[in-house]
Amino acid sequence: MIKTINVQQLKVGMYVEDLGMSWLNHPFLRTRRLIKSDQEIKKIKQYGLLSIKIDTTKGGDVSPAGDGRPQPQTMILSPGKPQPETIEPEELTNETLAALADTVSVQDEMAQVTRVYSEFLNRTRIFLSQVQIEKPINLEEVASDLDELIQSVFRNRYALSALIKLKTFDEYTYTHSVNVCVLALTLGRFLDFPVPMLRAVGIGALFHDLGKMAIPEEIINKPGPLTMEEFGEIRKHPYFSAKLLRNADHVSRETIECALFHHERYGGQGYPKGLKANEIPLSAQVISLADVYDAMTSERIYRKKISSHETLRIMYAGRAVQFDPVLVSNLVKCLGVYPIGSLVKLNTGEMGLVMDIDSHDLMNPKIILINDSDQSDPHSPQILDLANQSGGKSKNARRIVGVDAPEKWNIDPAKYLFNDPSFTVCCSG
Repeated sequence: MIKTINVQQLKVGMYVEDLGMSWLNHPFLRTRRLIKSDQEIKKIKQYGLLSIKIDTTKGGDVSPAGDGRPQPQTMILSPGKPQPETIEPEELTNETLAALADTVSVQDEMAQVTRVYSEFLNRTRIFLSQVQIEKPINLEEVASDLDELIQSVFRNRYALSALIKLKTFDEYTYTHSVNVCVLALTLGRFLDFPVPMLRAVGIGALFHDLGKMAIPEEIINKPGPLTMEEFGEIRKHPYFSAKLLRNADHVSRETIECALFHHERYGGQGYPKGLKANEIPLSAQVISLADVYDAMTSERIYRKKISSHETLRIMYAGRAVQFDPVLVSNLVKCLGVYPIGSLVKLNTGEMGLVMDIDSHDLMNPKIILINDSDQSDPHSPQILDLANQSGGKSKNARRIVGVDAPEKWNIDPAKYLFNDPSFTVCCSG
C-alpha cells in the first residue's frame, strides 16, 4: 500500500516510493529505496521535504499510534529466507565526483565502460521504443545508467568520448542519442557543471531528438537534399521533443530548453526561434556542439563520416557564426586537438595512433607507433609520449605533422586500443 507520511515519521526499515522531488535534484541514484540507516534519513531531511510516500508492502509502516515505528508484521521476504545484502551505489554529489577525477587510465576505463555503454544503449533503445507507443516518460528508468556515465567521465575525461568513436554500434537513431549524451556530459564535466546541471544536460541530450519520432522516416533518412517542405517538417522536431518532455514527471525547465533550442546557432541562423549568442541557454549550446560533432563523425547513408580531428577543425572554423567561440575552444580542449584513435603522421615518416592525451600539452599526446618510416612494415607496437620524450623540443624530437584516415591504411584503431597488448615503452628521441 502506498501512503503519504510526514518526513519526521520516516524510520529505518521503511521503503520510500517517492521523495516528491525530481531525481535531477537529489544525490541518490534511485528515488525508490529501502531505508537502511539513520544517516540516509538525515540526508533526506536535509532537502527540506515535508512529506514523502512509502510502500508498506515492501517495508515498514507507521505504527497505529503514528510514532513511525515499522510494524513488525511487515515482511519483505518470506519467513526463514535470509534477506540478501544489497550494496547501495555511491551517491552522486560534487564532492564524490571530485574524488573520482582522473583516477583511472584511458585503457582501464574503456574496458570498464564498454559494458556500461552497451547496457545504456540497449535500455535507451527499449525506452525510446516505448515512448514511440506513447508510454509516459519515466526518468528513473534511465537514472542509474546516466549516473554511471557521469562517474565514468570523471574517472577519465577522455575514455568514454573515445569509445563512442572507436567501437561500432548499430542503429544510428539510438547511438546518436546516447553519443550526444556522452559528449555533452564530457564537455559539462570540463566546464565544471554541478551534479543537477550534469543530469539535466544528460537527460536533455538523450531526448533532444525525441520529436523526430513524429517526422516521417522517409524524410529523416532521405539520402538526397530535402525540399523546402521536408525541411519545414524537420524544423518542427524541437517543438515535439519539448512537448513530450513537458508532459513527463519531474523534468526540469533546463532539460526542456535543451531539447527546444539545440538547433539554435550563435549567429542567429538556427531554429526554431532564431536566438543568438547568450540568448541561447548554455546547456542547449553544449548539446548543440555534441550533436554536430557526433553527426559529422558518424557514418550516414547519405554521406561518409569525417575524422574527429577534421570535425573539430571545421567546428572551430565556424566559431562566432555557428557556435560560441569559448565553448568550441573548450570542446577542443576536452576532446584533444588529436582525439584518441586519431592516426597521426610524424616528422620522421612514422605513423601512430593517439592513445592518451596530455591535458597540459594538447599538441603532444601519447601515441602508439604502428609502423616504420617507409610506412610499409608494421613492427611491434611501441608507446611514445610526445610530451615527455628524450630530446624534448629539439629538432630531432618526434612531432606530429599531419593526420590521416586509418581506413586508408587498413588500420583498426580499436584493435590497438582495446586488446591491451604488452606494449614496449618508447621514449627515445
